[in-house]
Amino acid sequence: MKRFIYLLLLPMLAVSCSDGNSHELYEFEPKHTIDLTGQSGDFDIIDRIEKVCILNLKVDEESWIHLRYPRMAVSDNGYYFLSDRTFFLVGYDRSGNLKFSKPVKGRGRGEIMDVGNMFMKNDTIMIYDRVLGRLLGFSEDGTFRSFLNRSEVKAEKFYSTNGRFWGLSVFGRNEFDNHYCVKYDDEGTALDNYLYMPTHLIGFNSSAGYTDMSYLYHDTLRFMVMHDNNIFSLTENGVESSFRFVSDNDIPEDFFKGKTGPEMMDLQFYSQFVSEGFACFFSELAETDRYIMVAFDLHKKNRIILYDKIQGTRGFLPRPESFFDESIVPQLTTRNIWEYILFSCVRLCAYDNSVYCCAPYSIYSILSGTESLHDEKIKAFYSELKQYVKTQNLSDDDMIFVRLDLL
Repeated sequence: MKRFIYLLLLPMLAVSCSDGNSHELYEFEPKHTIDLTGQSGDFDIIDRIEKVCILNLKVDEESWIHLRYPRMAVSDNGYYFLSDRTFFLVGYDRSGNLKFSKPVKGRGRGEIMDVGNMFMKNDTIMIYDRVLGRLLGFSEDGTFRSFLNRSEVKAEKFYSTNGRFWGLSVFGRNEFDNHYCVKYDDEGTALDNYLYMPTHLIGFNSSAGYTDMSYLYHDTLRFMVMHDNNIFSLTENGVESSFRFVSDNDIPEDFFKGKTGPEMMDLQFYSQFVSEGFACFFSELAETDRYIMVAFDLHKKNRIILYDKIQGTRGFLPRPESFFDESIVPQLTTRNIWEYILFSCVRLCAYDNSVYCCAPYSIYSILSGTESLHDEKIKAFYSELKQYVKTQNLSDDDMIFVRLDLL
């Protein structure tokens, strides 16, 4: 089941000092607006799912224990996972065979102290160590290739594209302090800075739940900032708002006025914030060439939106009102089963026209107890799932990796 992320978000307020002033946030004219208001949307999300597939990864006890809600990257040659709990890098080929499983924790060559982010660059697995300021590269067979020393960089996330390097949620006492994005050259020299922000928001967007809210979309770095509804794009030409979510209950511009970091972390203030039912808590952002998919809260309800970038239309799916229990099966519909499937899956990354997710073993329990409600797509998925669980001898504590193919 999808978890509420309120408590997960609180520790992410990495900088809490205050200058006693309230800074106005940036004003961008978004290229596209996405309306979150309404219930049904313009289309049914279920109709846009071509199929749900199991990633038939061969379970190896020594490596499998490192795949609990991991970071994930995908290429034409395989699937790559990194646990920021056990610091193991694990690779599978496209047939699901284990290619490598190796520990990467440490200060030595090819090792990291803390995971900032992970992404693919051509045929290289890139990992950013936010403690040591290193950007490490591994081949698709797990061999350490090289690293760029960026010890002067103090950022939550760090990406490389087209000979430029981008730091997000940047900290430090320099001329770029209080700017969310900084551009560097290949020598580590800061070239430019973007998005001046109030001090209390710096560092507030490292992750949401299990998923980074930034990613490379072709040669463009996309990202969201917590408590702001823009999906920003950062390229050599600068930063822009490519998409902006709008609703009938957006956070008022002056809501955080005068608030310091410690005050924002106060549970009473946070309870007030949540009780207002603002459009907020965006999580599990994923983008394909046609779609944007993200979860959000509005009017204290959690939903998934699928936005069609080509047609400019959108569909919604609500979070199930209760956790699955066999006693409620007689009251369920096929649509409820789809809700359980999609909210059980945590989106990890997107590649081509597919969104890759992981889900707990409970997704198998849900489907095995509701066979009478399966439509043809769910039947096909459950057939794969049932065979996979039995042949790989999965148990209650295991994760299941899933691919959503979108039309």
